[in-house]
Amino acid sequence: MVAIYNHDLNRYWNDVFADLACVPHPDPWCNIDPLPIRSNEVSDAYAVRFSSMDGYPLFAYLHIPKSDGPHIPLFQAPGYGSVVAVPAYERRAQYAVLALCHRGQRLSNSEYQASYPGLLTDGLLSPDGDYVWQRIVLDCLRAVELLVQQENLDATRLAMSGGDLAWITAALWDASDYLDEETLEFVKTDVLQTGGFIFADLENRMTGEPDYPVREFNDYKRTYPGKWDEAKELLANYDPKVLAKNINTRKVMISCGPGEEQYVRELASALSGETTVRVNLGKGHLDHIAQEEWLANACGIEPGPAHYPRTS
Repeated sequence: MVAIYNHDLNRYWNDVFADLACVPHPDPWCNIDPLPIRSNEVSDAYAVRFSSMDGYPLFAYLHIPKSDGPHIPLFQAPGYGSVVAVPAYERRAQYAVLALCHRGQRLSNSEYQASYPGLLTDGLLSPDGDYVWQRIVLDCLRAVELLVQQENLDATRLAMSGGDLAWITAALWDASDYLDEETLEFVKTDVLQTGGFIFADLENRMTGEPDYPVREFNDYKRTYPGKWDEAKELLANYDPKVLAKNINTRKVMISCGPGEEQYVRELASALSGETTVRVNLGKGHLDHIAQEEWLANACGIEPGPAHYPRTS
């Protein structure tokens, strides 16, 4: 059943879904095929090919644990880059995890190839209003819809992980009325592990010459100075603070760097659920382990077996 998005969204996102509803689209299709090369002793892997809400063909990795279910569904939102890797070993052991390749990324680029840098401003203020990130968000929502329909899952424990796209997807999903046909209960996000936002606090982060990808907005502003005020107004709809009121997740972890802590704590204060703010150490392995252990604890399970020791 397709999720129905309601009036609790702001005007921008309501208009996106209203426009989508007015355009006829082909029936959604989905093929799920075994992917032996990505399977291992803890999980079975599948190649998922399916259509987005507007009919665009997408690819995702789906990993189902070999242990008994029902399993916790975990949507791994794509990051900002051309290639999406298979989920981490420990995730594959503990969750039914779907790792989406959104349109433009490798394996989902048959009709559109994303540019890096360039994707953040592709279609921004285009005459037809088709900013590519609108469509990428639709890709994520369609992927979650597909994930929660898989067998042997507990959809009431839906988890999401990732950066901006995890946050935006959780906010829009939680503003939807997606009814599970078996339980007749509405499916909402239970746990969200997120951080590393691109669209957050842009005005401050664009000061000077920031690193890419934020610098893409500086490039756009420099190229189209007369359009920047309008562009900034549109981009505000992707700011985590704007969508915070739609996050109804039971437990949230937001990871950040030291320079982002003030913004993130203000963001956390706007949430209704139990929220943890973690300032990263800047040590990739230790930060990864801390995030994975928090995610498992929030979901009420043991962390999956890691390939490397959990040292502090």
